[in-house]
Amino acid sequence: MFSKALFFQNYKHTKLLLWIILAMFVIHMPFQATLSIEHWNERADMAETIDNYVYEVQRWDLIQVFSEGAVTIFLVIGIIGLAAMLIGLERNTRRQDFTLSLPYSRITSFVHKWLYGTAAIVVFHFVNFWIAYFIIYQSRHQLSFEQVTFNEILYEPMLGFILLYTFALMIGSISGEMISQLGLTALFGFLPLGIFYLMQDLIDVHFGTVVPLPIWVEFITPFIYVFDGGQGGPFLIFRFIGIALFFVAGLWLYRKSPAEFNGEFLVYKRIQPVLTVLIVLMISFFGGSFITSLAPWTADVLRILSYWIGFTVFLLFAVLIVRKITEMRLLTAGGSD
Repeated sequence: MFSKALFFQNYKHTKLLLWIILAMFVIHMPFQATLSIEHWNERADMAETIDNYVYEVQRWDLIQVFSEGAVTIFLVIGIIGLAAMLIGLERNTRRQDFTLSLPYSRITSFVHKWLYGTAAIVVFHFVNFWIAYFIIYQSRHQLSFEQVTFNEILYEPMLGFILLYTFALMIGSISGEMISQLGLTALFGFLPLGIFYLMQDLIDVHFGTVVPLPIWVEFITPFIYVFDGGQGGPFLIFRFIGIALFFVAGLWLYRKSPAEFNGEFLVYKRIQPVLTVLIVLMISFFGGSFITSLAPWTADVLRILSYWIGFTVFLLFAVLIVRKITEMRLLTAGGSD
């Protein structure tokens, strides 16, 4: 059941960021489409001065406009930030206590948070997509759309943003405050791919073998669905599966989350030791990969030695830093709605 009170409560605390996200969508598609047309026209005019050469807009040029580019990074930050303000900041400021005092269940509250962000993404994306589409369509490059499908330039990017937003809400359901939600979303969003590359470096340093990237690792890495556009095939289906899984998991975790640990690193204390070990190991393996990259490629023994020196040094710092972070309790006074 839709509640105007919950909707306006969410909007009140996120309206500035919401308008920033809208501005980034405008820059991401309509503005980028306008600049791309100018670039394509310039290259087409140059091609006319060369015999037997005709410039054509390539498929990846269109993918770049609608689903990739530098602005996508800022959109991802904004969307994750939106999820963090709806859950993490709510716990930081004790605003969740007020929310729970309202005549709405936790399930209703979580569903409204998801619908609020998802509706914003869908509306912003659809409107700006069609503006950018018609900007290009009315130009002399309209035939370039024959190289792509709507799945590639419309549905895949939009569903990728929704998947990432749902994933960030799920992470927020186990986080006790905003900073941990942001950090854990970034960590787990790249975790499968990150683990693979760290293990790949480990094997390469010690055995001189480069292990190819399995396709299934990409399938289970949430950020891939945002930053790698135009994949087609099963990637579109996996977006729906990911959204459904993250939504159900987030809903269950949010409903069961204990409120007494608000402001701490995690609200589920049982998983904190496992998560602490995982973070420490990830930082340590990264340290090994980083330090060994400074050694000469031909010095095999020196590379191995450098790897374990880097691993050990980063391990020591990681233990100290992660312990401090997990022991922090961040609570600020928050006004009622």
